Amino acid sequence: MDKLGAIIAMAVCLLVLLNISTVFAFLFLLVKIALVVGLLALAGFLVFGFIEKPEKHLPPPPAPQDETSAEPVFEKPYFDAHEKGREGEEKVCAILQHMGWPALHNVLLEDDRGLTEIDHLVKAPWGIVVIETKNYDGFISGSSTPGVWKQSFPNSTGVGYRLFMDPVHQNYRHVCAVKYLTGMENVRSVVVFAGRAYTSPFVHQQVVRLKNLERVLRTRPEGFAYVDDRELERAWHVLQQASIANTGRGREHIDKLRQRFS
Repeated sequence: MDKLGAIIAMAVCLLVLLNISTVFAFLFLLVKIALVVGLLALAGFLVFGFIEKPEKHLPPPPAPQDETSAEPVFEKPYFDAHEKGREGEEKVCAILQHMGWPALHNVLLEDDRGLTEIDHLVKAPWGIVVIETKNYDGFISGSSTPGVWKQSFPNSTGVGYRLFMDPVHQNYRHVCAVKYLTGMENVRSVVVFAGRAYTSPFVHQQVVRLKNLERVLRTRPEGFAYVDDRELERAWHVLQQASIANTGRGREHIDKLRQRFS
């Protein structure tokens, strides 16, 4: 009987241990599930979290389905978007004035390719900054055509869109004009988005939001060599003189744009 009691006691202890191990195994399984869910959530944030949104969180309209079959319709500067663009430029002017750095606005420069208009030129401690300002709404993304971006927006038929020249490419033309006139290599291109537009990851990496402009300007670009103060002052003087010399040629520039985009 003593042996039988001992066997029964051992069996009871074994069952208790098995139950405890089952509980621990179940808890360990829950921990693993929680880790997997957390990793999936982190991956989703990394993939989709870089779509920059403006301060007013309005959902972007879906992309149209027939964009590949449509012909590009470029924006016509100085026409429909002219007043809206001026509003964005005034916001940038206010930030530059707050910074206290020398700046020129709406500058007409002429190089070997003709006249070009620059929204803002800034003399930074490390070189010249060429700023192109855009004041867009809607959803801005790239397109299947190199050098062309797309603006999607809601309209009476659902979702409309228009294609326009890539402002980064547009500002490259301005940078070339500055380098041509000054001979300086430390010339930086900055494209500022001053409106409420949402941006795709592709566009987000290439533009600067208005709220980040001062921080970006105060950061010396990597790879920019030291510039002597006299050299920088000489380059700035050249740009000032060129701006003065081309004052009053705005109509000539507009007429050429009208011919180009008509």
